[in-house]
Amino acid sequence: MLNVVNTLFRTYIGRYGRELQMHYDDPWELQREVLQHILQANRSTAFGREHDFYDLIKEPECFAERVPIRSYEEHLPYLQRILGGEKRVLSREEAEYISTTSGTTGAIKYLPVSHNAIRDIHLKGSWMSLACVYNKDPEVKVFGNKNLLIGGCLKGIHPVLGLPQGDISAVIINSIPRIMRSFYIPDIELATAVNYEEKIEKIAQLAAKEPGITVLGGVPTWNLPLYRRILELHGGDNMLDVWPEARVFKHGGVNFAPYRAQFERLFPSENFIFQEIYNATEGFFAVQDKDDLRTMLLLLNAGVYYEFVRWQDYQQQDFGEAVSIKGVSTEETYVMLITTVAGLYRYPMGDLIEFTEIDPYRIKILGRTQEFINAFGEDLLRSEAEGALMAACEQAGAIVREFTVAPVYIDLKDSGRHHWVIEFELVPENLDFFERILDEELIKANYGYAAKRSNNFAISRQKITVAPAGFFRSWMKDKGKMGGQHKVPRLANHRRYLEDILERLR
Repeated sequence: MLNVVNTLFRTYIGRYGRELQMHYDDPWELQREVLQHILQANRSTAFGREHDFYDLIKEPECFAERVPIRSYEEHLPYLQRILGGEKRVLSREEAEYISTTSGTTGAIKYLPVSHNAIRDIHLKGSWMSLACVYNKDPEVKVFGNKNLLIGGCLKGIHPVLGLPQGDISAVIINSIPRIMRSFYIPDIELATAVNYEEKIEKIAQLAAKEPGITVLGGVPTWNLPLYRRILELHGGDNMLDVWPEARVFKHGGVNFAPYRAQFERLFPSENFIFQEIYNATEGFFAVQDKDDLRTMLLLLNAGVYYEFVRWQDYQQQDFGEAVSIKGVSTEETYVMLITTVAGLYRYPMGDLIEFTEIDPYRIKILGRTQEFINAFGEDLLRSEAEGALMAACEQAGAIVREFTVAPVYIDLKDSGRHHWVIEFELVPENLDFFERILDEELIKANYGYAAKRSNNFAISRQKITVAPAGFFRSWMKDKGKMGGQHKVPRLANHRRYLEDILERLR
């Protein structure tokens, strides 16, 4: 029976393989079709009428001229109308769920989600990611064993609309057709439970007894505690001792580089596939299509139309030079704008990305628009900090579990510096050597940092505080930020997180 299921599934995935090929052959046609579909589908909404979507269908090249860039707060008047019960405001589809999202300390954001949006955006991206897996290994049997679910949580019912609300991963899990649910563990109720620590323990108890898992996925920071607990329960040196046929780990949400060494220990096989995906509450944007590349293919057919603003222009609030994929170049840092069939229009995602190729369009994530340090004119990005940290770990024989960085400001006595708080999985034998290498790698990575570090002109060597094991997880728990949606802030151009962390460490 399972052979029949896998054969049928491989045939079904073939259609997405053909769409994947279009990304290499005719990417702009995919984006043109997506924009036309969005305009056509939502032309009779309140937003569509206000912005003349009927005319834009005939003149899509005028889209950027007639529709302004809008942040979440600027979408909020429309969203509040939807949350109050009004229909056909941003999208013609009626909401079936309310997706919630928030940052480490930010207020909750609410986004209405329809079944069609889940299908056209999130599930489409998932199928495309599996098409990439099949391109890598045509013999993989996704449904040869169970697949492990570890997602966010459903958080009750919206008081006005009476709809389920919760993290987008929980919404997607809850949308799995009943006929397919027997291929996943745990069940939907446990997979979307609110108490994250209790959920991890219960999933570990189930999974440790499961003879075979093929596909795993989630945010690395929240999967590692699960795998450690499973090994405690099952025994064995690594996860392949538990599930010999495990084949794929799909990861996203944080940069995988700091965690790769730990995951390669857990899944020690040259044939094991680590596949990065770029998805969020607002959409499914990119997928690692080539296993030997550490970049992702921008998905151009999953209900999202893209534009890009240079980071320098975005910082100046100059949005006039936003370009489609036709206008992007490599070695430039961009903020990504999205327009979706679900009803977001020219919405800045808050991620900094760089195109590594434009034939096809492949990207890497450099950080967040809120995750940088420019206290001394250095404009240090998360990707530069993480790259320097990984190089220092490699040379000093260390493994990092979590970290955060903030500035120490210049005063009358001393130059400024960066203050790192690091929780190690494997502490370096010589911390001073580690600090010196980290400083050297930061100087290599960032010209502004190097200039300000010269002769301790504005920045002296960074300070490192070592946090005890489990500290960051405890800190996030105390802030009510448990689960795969929430991540430790890497870089902050202020000291609010750092002061709170140092106070707790004291």
